[in-house]
Amino acid sequence: MIAVIGDSTFLHSGINGLLNAVYYESHITVIILDNETTAMTGHQNHPGTGISAQGKKAGKVDLESLIRGSGVVHVEVLDAFNLDALKKSVKNALSSTHLSVLIVRGKCAVQMKTRSEPRMIDINKCNACGMCLLLGCSAIQKHTESLFIDSSQCVGQSCRICEQLCARGAIGSQEEIAARGSK
Repeated sequence: MIAVIGDSTFLHSGINGLLNAVYYESHITVIILDNETTAMTGHQNHPGTGISAQGKKAGKVDLESLIRGSGVVHVEVLDAFNLDALKKSVKNALSSTHLSVLIVRGKCAVQMKTRSEPRMIDINKCNACGMCLLLGCSAIQKHTESLFIDSSQCVGQSCRICEQLCARGAIGSQEEIAARGSK
């Protein structure tokens, strides 16, 4: 069994469920998506950000310490933008006979201030399978039958999830795609 919860929701109400899972020795995997914001309601701070509602420095709840302190032995922190590592860790956690918590940490794309090397789609390699659209990334769009990435919305090098997901290798930086075309 897998439970997926955001960091803000976990701190507001998910802790109780985790404590019960520990108490009842549940064999589940809990995945906490930690983007250090309350994205679903407008990007407010929460106890895990270290910033108060007034925008002042405040005490910061350390998720790893909190979870280990509740009795969870298998706690792993993962980079949200490394799909291979995520797949491996989820597979390992699911095959475990113990309660596992995976903290998947990565800045919310909407709040990323640094944007560099936006990704683009090589129309010569793309077969429009639509796998990249399943990410729900606002930068990836479809016009008629063609897929494209809006460079003004893509955070680029900081993310690259679409690039990792594309089985045809049709997504990359402008330089990478130009180099492929010259071969």
